[in-house]
Amino acid sequence: MFIDSTPSNIRRLSSFDRFRFSCHGGLSCFNSCCANKHLPLTPYDVLRLKNALGMHSDDFLSRHTLYNVDPGTGFPVVAIRMEDDPGRTCPFVSVRGCTVYADRPTSCRLYPLARAVSARTGGEVRKEFYYLLDAPACLGTREDPVRTVHEWVADQELGMYLTLNDRMVDFVLRVKTSLGRPLDERALHKVVVALYNLDVFRDFVASTNLLDALNTEEYLRRRVHHDDLSLLELGLVYLRRALVS
Repeated sequence: MFIDSTPSNIRRLSSFDRFRFSCHGGLSCFNSCCANKHLPLTPYDVLRLKNALGMHSDDFLSRHTLYNVDPGTGFPVVAIRMEDDPGRTCPFVSVRGCTVYADRPTSCRLYPLARAVSARTGGEVRKEFYYLLDAPACLGTREDPVRTVHEWVADQELGMYLTLNDRMVDFVLRVKTSLGRPLDERALHKVVVALYNLDVFRDFVASTNLLDALNTEEYLRRRVHHDDLSLLELGLVYLRRALVS
């Protein structure tokens, strides 16, 4: 998801700035942040969640997500479908907390922080910063321990999430620059299948000569039939060829 403006410099945190936060069942607000939210999912978020739940990607997307289109890029914005109850609770939360905690999405791992990054072109160094979300009802922001942003990112095992999400930022902006317009319906369908609906994409790969057409490297060719992370990598290769070349 892309935003037009970012918080002022006063609110920005570097990796070594410190903040206070802890979430636990002893807080009266426990689980309240897991409801009535617009919670976007990245392709890697979807990969982790559908595998954790043992679901086919098509079933996961149909049952647990909604999507609309980012007006600036034409790219899909996939988000968790909240339950149809008065509180619009997350389908993956229980009275004891998150039931998919080990595979929770990027935004849940980052909370109470958010992160913004710049696109990287050529040899340019990527710029990133963090900021605390405005959550006055969250009692966890008054709890110890105090830690740095860097420590929080490591503790929440965000490394792979952020690496892949940054690749998506570069890819989306590259496509936007190359096309000079938002995606059309045909291109949008390709993006949804190749990045979010990986099990359908795997069937497509197996039934076509796509691997040969893309001159796929041998290491990737061997892995895409059983490894979703490799399949996601192939999806990006395919889309660069289909949308940018």
